[in-house]
Amino acid sequence: MFIGHYALAFGAKKIDKRPSRVMMFVAVQLLDLLWPIFVLLGFETFEIDPGNTALTPLNFTSYPYSHSLFMTVVWAILFASFYLAFTKNKKGSLLLGCLVFSHWILDFITHRPDLPLSPFTDLKVGMGLWNTPIIEIILETGLFLIGVYLYYKTVTFKRKVVFWSLVVVFLLIHFMNIFGPPPPSIYAVAWSANLMWLFVFWVWWIEKK
Repeated sequence: MFIGHYALAFGAKKIDKRPSRVMMFVAVQLLDLLWPIFVLLGFETFEIDPGNTALTPLNFTSYPYSHSLFMTVVWAILFASFYLAFTKNKKGSLLLGCLVFSHWILDFITHRPDLPLSPFTDLKVGMGLWNTPIIEIILETGLFLIGVYLYYKTVTFKRKVVFWSLVVVFLLIHFMNIFGPPPPSIYAVAWSANLMWLFVFWVWWIEKK
């Protein structure tokens, strides 16, 4: 799941306009922003294994600190508490906490059983929608387009070219991930995953007044 996470960040403006799009982008992808850092530090591991699922060649062998259910709840509480401490916006902090947790829910639907329940157990779960490519692609792409539509109808902004270019880039990366060749190395994946921070700055530019 890639653009599916961002779909919720786009659509969430319909619920509460006060949290910035930057905060929402960070919230929905917080787990994946932490993951490459933990990989490069040696805390978590994965392998490049073409055929691991029908849609991704990545075998997530160990990521209990970024993607376990227990730690997802911890990250969601910390993120929401951080936002609440600085803004006193209870509704917005609850929304951001839910967006952080939504990442695990969407991953649970798409991943094979590789999501740990906690760092303290070997039990792993996942429904494996990645092994049903047509359904997964239709659902994720459709979810993204709905989120983009809700955002466009809810928020007034001037930089429409910048906005639509971001949407196009998201779709291009999405389909390149699906139909492109496997990555050359785990380090190439880990380092390139850090480029997701560019999307945070990109959406900040869209809403900058």
